[in-house]
Amino acid sequence: MGAVRDRAPAIVTVPRYLTAVRTMHALGVTDMARALRVSPSVVRRWLRGTLVPTWRRTKSLTALWGGDAELLALGAALQRYCRATGVSLDDAVRMVRAGRRTGPERRAPERPRDRRQLPLPIER
Repeated sequence: MGAVRDRAPAIVTVPRYLTAVRTMHALGVTDMARALRVSPSVVRRWLRGTLVPTWRRTKSLTALWGGDAELLALGAALQRYCRATGVSLDDAVRMVRAGRRTGPERRAPERPRDRRQLPLPIER
């Protein structure tokens, strides 16, 4: 037998969960949106990870298609943390598993360069 890796289970984020639901139940975005009573654009944003559903929505997702609401909420909370701090999801998962209580400092956004053109005197 090959070497078995001791690896912790992956964190279930909302995009992973919705992709699995779409695959298992052969649902389209509009079908999911209709079942959840939201617009299809909201479901697309959930699938891309640009929008994270609320706790109430997370419970309704798992009530419809199964799964653990609290585990999915953990993934959603990590997504929110990553968006707020700029930390990658893998780094956030490592921090949670390592038991670190503080995350990295949020970097100050770089000051945008002034791209206005300066008026120069024109000689004749």
